[in-house]
Parts: sequence; C-alpha cells; structure tokens
Amino acid sequence: MVGFTVALVYLAGVFKPKPISSTIQKEKFWADKTHSSSKYNIIFIGDSRLYRGIDPKTVSKSLNGLKVLNFGYSSGGHNKVIFEEVSERFVGSDKIRAAVLVLSPYSLTPKAQENSHFNQEKERNKKDVFSRRYIAPFFDFFDPVKPSEIFQSNDTIQGYHEVFKPNGWVESYKVPSNPNYALKVYVNDFKDNLVNREILDVVYNQVREWREQGVRVFGFRIPTTRKMERLEDSISGYNEKEIRRNFEKAGGEWIDIDDRYRYTSYDGSHLEKSSAVRVSKKIGNEIQKQLNK
Repeated sequence: MVGFTVALVYLAGVFKPKPISSTIQKEKFWADKTHSSSKYNIIFIGDSRLYRGIDPKTVSKSLNGLKVLNFGYSSGGHNKVIFEEVSERFVGSDKIRAAVLVLSPYSLTPKAQENSHFNQEKERNKKDVFSRRYIAPFFDFFDPVKPSEIFQSNDTIQGYHEVFKPNGWVESYKVPSNPNYALKVYVNDFKDNLVNREILDVVYNQVREWREQGVRVFGFRIPTTRKMERLEDSISGYNEKEIRRNFEKAGGEWIDIDDRYRYTSYDGSHLEKSSAVRVSKKIGNEIQKQLNK
C-alpha cells in the first residue's frame, strides 16, 4: 500500500503542469552559478539586465564553441569583489580569455556595489548549497503549481515566466507584457544613488589590469526601451559617450548595438526571450570580429 501511494505521488508529480517559474530550479541555478568551479573563456558581468538578456549558448555559436558564462546577479554592481570572482573562473592564460562588462546605469551606482544578491548566495552554508545543487533537483516534481495554472495554456498564465539555464541565463517573459512598468521603479532607484566617478575608476583600473594579464575586455550598454534609456540618461548620471571614451582609453573594446531600439522588453528594463537571443547573436558576432583582428 505504501509503495502504491509513493508511486501515485510520483506519477502525479511527473505529469502535473510545470510551474511558470520553478522554485527548485531557481535555487539550483543560483547555487550553481555562485559555487561552480567550472572554467570559461568568455565571462559576462552585470546585473539582471544581463542574466535575463544574454544567452551564452547563442554567443558561443558565434565564437567557435568557446565556453561562455553569464555571471549576472540581481542589482549586480561592477566592483573588485565581482571582478575577483570572475578572474578565478577564467581558463588558463594559454587560451582565449575575455571579460564582457554589461554597463547598465544601475550597475555603476553605490547601491549596486553592495552586491546583496551575490553575497546572499555566496554566504549560504555548505549543506544548503549542496542540497540545492545535487539533491533538491531530483524532487522538482514537488514544485508547487497554482490551481489556476493547471487549466490554462502556458502563454496565458499571468506572471513572470522563467526558464533557468545552466549557463547563467534566465529565459524570461511576462504576462501581460508592459514595457512602461519599470519607469517608475527606476525613478526611485536613482534617488540619492547616482553613477559616480569613483565607481567608474574602479572599472577602468580593472580593464587595465586584465589587459596586462592578456585578458580582452569588452563593454556595451544592453538594450531596454527608448523611454527607459532617455529616463536613465536624464536622472542617473550615466554619460554613455564619456564612459565609452574612458573605457577604450583604459584598453577596453566597446560594442555598438546600432539597432538597439528594435528589441522587445517585457517590462521596460529586461529583454523578452527572443530578443535576448537576437542581441546575444549580435554580441557574439561583434566579439568574434574583434578577436579575429
């Protein structure tokens, strides 16, 4: 009887609808990203616009199969803590190595330098990390599903739809989509929290340091929406032309996304999954062009 009950529970879990965002897969995703000892040729660094906006698999296809990691975190900042973590994940110096900085305005603010999301994952106790990485995924059929999700087609269920990829990308979209949603959020995010010279100097110094070590360094501003870009340019202290000039002066290579208003954002900040793939292909191709020079 017990065996029958266990089998019934297992089958119910296997055949029930998948949640639009799996809690178990999400926890494994962040534990793997933070604690994996894998090595990579190309590592992207940035905030949630990065981890939702760049697909390493697509980038890798443009780079002859080089190993690519998306090392983005929520509200992630560009600072020495993150740079040191990235340096530890590079392959040996006899191989191609490149850091790609996704320089969004928020990632260059004082609040982003707190690394709250990264530190939360980094400081988890070892037992919890082990469980999230190696044990809990075997029981993802217990992932909770709301009753309303059982009888709806997946594309009509309201909320954030997320697929957590092992390369650090979160394939995302939102129902309903609202490309103006984040505008009010970012007005508050930049209050007493502006891009400043001290943070940028840390970035430029790291570019120089990596270049001395033979690491190529690329940078770009990831697409959002025209309204969001105008808002950030007006209130955040972000000056793209000046940042690009100083980044290149330090030895970095800037990537232009000349068609950046042709991508779709589901909330005004983050790219919808198909746009993320398209911009990833663009970035991969541009990096390959530079590596070929």
